[in-house]
Amino acid sequence: MNNYNQFEMIIQYDIIKRIDFLDSHRRTFGKLLKEQGKVEGDFSKKADRCKLIGIASVNDKPVAIGAIKPKTKSDFDSIKADLASLSDDFEWELGYIFTQKEHLGNGIASNMVKLLIKEFGKGNLMASTEISANPAMVKILERNGFRHYGKPWKSTIHDNYLGLFLKFE
Repeated sequence: MNNYNQFEMIIQYDIIKRIDFLDSHRRTFGKLLKEQGKVEGDFSKKADRCKLIGIASVNDKPVAIGAIKPKTKSDFDSIKADLASLSDDFEWELGYIFTQKEHLGNGIASNMVKLLIKEFGKGNLMASTEISANPAMVKILERNGFRHYGKPWKSTIHDNYLGLFLKFE
């Protein structure tokens, strides 16, 4: 658990290993993932796929999430980034990064990413994000050692273009 006090807000970060997930973690994670609106499927089961989840709370109210989850293998395919030759070098993905709108710009996503990477430890990580629609996330990834590789592709969930970002250890 890490606490940061910004502008009279108490921001608490909980990075939780799969073995320690509680139903309350799963519900909170699923609720915020649904609010993000960029993931499909059963939100209540998404946390259980993850090696780690992060939940950030402001004054004890959950406002942001992130995770280390199994890689999205299809992101390496020719219809997406076209980097199939690198797919086997990656097992885990930094993903599900989301902060509620009223808390954007407070460094919450940036801290979440740093904490998840630190807890993950050594190893290659991938991430995919919207390239032009989410420049803040692109900058966060780049500041944490990720670089854009391959070609962009159009999301099947929304109209934005995604890019594959890789971090080699």
